[in-house]
Amino acid sequence: MKRKVWDYDSLCAAVRPYLKERRYVHTLGCCEMALALAERWGCDRQDVMEAALVHDITKKLSDEEQLQLCAKYGIINKYGKDELGNLIHAETAAALAADLFGMPPHVVRAVASHTLGNEDMTLLDKIVYLSDAIEKGRDYPGVEDLRRLAFEDLDRAVCMSIRSTLRNIEEKGGIPNERSLLALQGIERALYEQENIMNENNRTQAVDLTPEQLMQEIVKIADSRKAKDLRALHVTEQTTLADYLVIMTGTSTTHLRALADEIEYQMKEKFGIYPHHVEGVSSTWTLLDYTSVVVNVFMEESRETYDLERKWGDGLPVDLSALLTAE
Repeated sequence: MKRKVWDYDSLCAAVRPYLKERRYVHTLGCCEMALALAERWGCDRQDVMEAALVHDITKKLSDEEQLQLCAKYGIINKYGKDELGNLIHAETAAALAADLFGMPPHVVRAVASHTLGNEDMTLLDKIVYLSDAIEKGRDYPGVEDLRRLAFEDLDRAVCMSIRSTLRNIEEKGGIPNERSLLALQGIERALYEQENIMNENNRTQAVDLTPEQLMQEIVKIADSRKAKDLRALHVTEQTTLADYLVIMTGTSTTHLRALADEIEYQMKEKFGIYPHHVEGVSSTWTLLDYTSVVVNVFMEESRETYDLERKWGDGLPVDLSALLTAE
């Protein structure tokens, strides 16, 4: 089918009957954010506008209606009953984007990827995926940090969003989707290669630390800056996202920031190791993600609120007594 080139008003009018009012408002917000990101990162505005406006057109359908579309378009349903409503709509919406709206394959692909990502995400895929997560109507812990990062480093923002989603799934007892894991791995590989190229001449040669050694060095740095109630959990059996969680408390927002800064600085200077991303730099919870070790620096109230020790209670506590200095 020849591509139909939609203008904004016509496409809004065309998708409006498919959406409930709240979903329509979200869709417009997603499009607004996607166009802003397209301007920032040099993506085709027509492609971005079309993908953003149709990405949720089958969201309101029942499971039975979704499965009927799967049968019509030859979509293989790989989701369980609890996942179906949240995930299959990306693929059915993509099918309608091609069939009813005449959109080209690269736009269809971005629609299909907006919930789980994919292994080799294009610039368009990333913008649509991220816009869905950070449009102005979204309100959840860390969204402001994610919005800011999206305009500073798109790949790191997508990585941060995927990892946050996967952690939420695991904390609720779910199993991360393989497509999201592959998407995360693909972006992390690209980031790692970029960092090696950009810092080849002026960065400390990276030391190959095991996950356990990395955790131990982080604990020692935090202890040297008087972190309170330092804990570490070995979570290899509970998650594919990390081997260790390190949790600590700062006595003030200034102390919290100093702890996070010192860990990041010392790991760079001593070992040439950089976090893949940092979350919550202006909040009462800062997260440093070193892939195999995830560091959480809390204010006391936030630590009690999120209660990671309880959520990850199946993890194996690590004896840190040999690493900590006596009070």
